[in-house]
Amino acid sequence: MTESTPTIAPPAPAGPPAARTAPATGGGAAHPVAPVFSTTAFLLVLVGLVGAATGAPLLQAVLAGRGGLPPALAMAGAVLVASLFAAGFGAAAALAARRIGFYEVTAAMLAWVGSVALRVAVLGSQRGAAAGLEGLEQQGLLVVVLGLLGAGALAATAVFVGATLAYLVGGTGRLDLSVSFEFYVARSHLKLTRRTLLSLFALVVTGILPGLLFLFVRSLVADARERRAERRGLLLGRRRMAETLLMTLISIGGVAIGVWALTVVLSVMNGFEGDLKSRILGQNAHGILMKAGQNEFTGWRQVRDQVLSVPGVVGATPFLYNEVMLSSGQRLTGALLKGIDPATIGTVTDLPASVERGGNLEWLSSPELIPQSPLRDLDEPPSGRRLAGIVVGREMARSLRVDVGDQVNVISPFGDLGPAGPQPKSRAFRVAAIFFSGMYEYDAKFAYLDLDEARRFFGTGDGITGLELKVSDVDRARAILSRVSATLGGWPYRTKDWGELNRNLFSALRMEKLVMAVILGFIVLVASFIIVATLIMLVLEKTREIAVLKSMGAGIPSVMKIFVIEGIVIGAVGTFFGLVLGYLTCLLVGDVGIPLDPEVYYIDNLPVRIDPSQWVMVALMSLALAFLATIYPATKAARLRPVDGLRSE
Repeated sequence: MTESTPTIAPPAPAGPPAARTAPATGGGAAHPVAPVFSTTAFLLVLVGLVGAATGAPLLQAVLAGRGGLPPALAMAGAVLVASLFAAGFGAAAALAARRIGFYEVTAAMLAWVGSVALRVAVLGSQRGAAAGLEGLEQQGLLVVVLGLLGAGALAATAVFVGATLAYLVGGTGRLDLSVSFEFYVARSHLKLTRRTLLSLFALVVTGILPGLLFLFVRSLVADARERRAERRGLLLGRRRMAETLLMTLISIGGVAIGVWALTVVLSVMNGFEGDLKSRILGQNAHGILMKAGQNEFTGWRQVRDQVLSVPGVVGATPFLYNEVMLSSGQRLTGALLKGIDPATIGTVTDLPASVERGGNLEWLSSPELIPQSPLRDLDEPPSGRRLAGIVVGREMARSLRVDVGDQVNVISPFGDLGPAGPQPKSRAFRVAAIFFSGMYEYDAKFAYLDLDEARRFFGTGDGITGLELKVSDVDRARAILSRVSATLGGWPYRTKDWGELNRNLFSALRMEKLVMAVILGFIVLVASFIIVATLIMLVLEKTREIAVLKSMGAGIPSVMKIFVIEGIVIGAVGTFFGLVLGYLTCLLVGDVGIPLDPEVYYIDNLPVRIDPSQWVMVALMSLALAFLATIYPATKAARLRPVDGLRSE
């Protein structure tokens, strides 16, 4: 027995004298007292915060560039790796400091904010000495600053979560993964029975309003029975809901409403973005290949054959475009005139499918097939040569008041040189078809000519503007176009994918989605404060029970686990019900539909598209906020001394 004594009761770890006298303070069962601030823990936290905040953007660029991953997937992977990195250093800091490390995390975050402020001040002074800050530069600087501060805050949160989890499982000096006892105590505190959970689920599935109506009628009937009993002089017993259960249900409802609103709004905005993306890619290529110089892309037929041999490229067609003016009678409008090859344009875009009845895209190469207008034009060329065809959008046709077979005049500023300088060039064309893309900007501004006619009109000879390309995977367009550029040897060839061509539009959509997510995320944040209030009320109500547990040997991490589990259960139940409500709402909107005015919007129904990755992020965010909301009440309960809890007994 003497030899086995060190195994049963290991010697106390080296440390300050206060650590060896911890049991006398009444703080728990043999829990060592840690220093208020640990330099080692601070350095670990700082490394985790800075590494995660600065490494996530670099990792995202690597995954999207060399890895060829879609931007959303690359961002998710970078955030996951950075969060695990920060959480790992947070766990190491908690084990080194023998505390959660709140002061160290706060100090590291303040250091990060100070470094960002110092950098901004240095840049501001340099730019001010040079030429001053312009409005656009200030806006860009503000976005960068907010991005850095947000990245630091997220990294600090990941560090704090890692430190808290490490302290809960290893705060006693040994690994303790058991939670069965703590879960049993937490369940008895919350009073969430199976019947209560099934009732909540039925309330959510059948719809909130029917369930609330049922509860209203039930309460009304019970009140009526109680009033009748009072008039007869009888006492009628009625079950009352416990205050703890009521607060728990309110907390669950707050989390559920926040998750519900966030998932529905994100799905609707995804629907708008997806529909807009499909319409844009329907009328435009997935990418373009151009050559240095203005319309000096010669020898494009051999280049097109090389491009089509690149894996991932499924279509290529030449194009030539310039800005022109179109007129019909006294009506005039600006347009982007694009020369296309009718034989290959269908392999890249959906233009042939968007042509309305009465016209034909093939008539661009066969203008003699264009039907004659009922009112013959006075300037019709002599018999034997017909006007070349042109395709215009529906909105442009309305503004010019033309139809298939009518004549329009195309005016280009790129004409021949005259005595007074460049002379505009004008030529008559006949409308061969009218297309409808559903996008007002395209239907009102784009017009199409046959490629040979466009080259003759603009005088470019055999030169074109570039090649429009279609790839097998839209999300990997940038990586595929990089291979195209590498195949051609780089300069003077350059490529642009659909994201670069429409950068402003999709950047605005992403920013709008982010702002909406942040605004609606405050609902979940408010619900997390309700969780804090609920748990604090539980701590005050269960003071005697906590004192008994600690007097029986429960350590600080064990007591903390109880209230952390309670908060996570509230957050998990609320998140689950919020996701169910969001899914049912999206199904309802998608199947029944919410009509929109197509004259105002480019669609006639509200689009909905569920993105599972975003729903997972919403769920994780909700659970993370619920977890963070438990830290203060759990710490308050764990710091309760047994003598204070049993003083009045």
